[in-house]
Amino acid sequence: MCVLLLQQTKTAWRTCFYLGGAVFAFGTIIYSIFGSGEVQPWAVQPKSEELQAFSEAAKEKDREKDKEVEKGLKEV
Repeated sequence: MCVLLLQQTKTAWRTCFYLGGAVFAFGTIIYSIFGSGEVQPWAVQPKSEELQAFSEAAKEKDREKDKEVEKGLKEV
């Protein structure tokens, strides 16, 4: 496209505009044909029980790290 704009004429700019529009339209058509609007498994929010179990495990891990830090500070 840059080669077209070396001339700096209305025709060159019009061609550049139409070429850009064609690229955009092509991408839109390809997405419309092959794209999907289905929710993927990785995008589903876990149920509250799973989330609570994960939260408890994270809290326990944090407590263990805190104990290690306290132990390290007492040794110093």
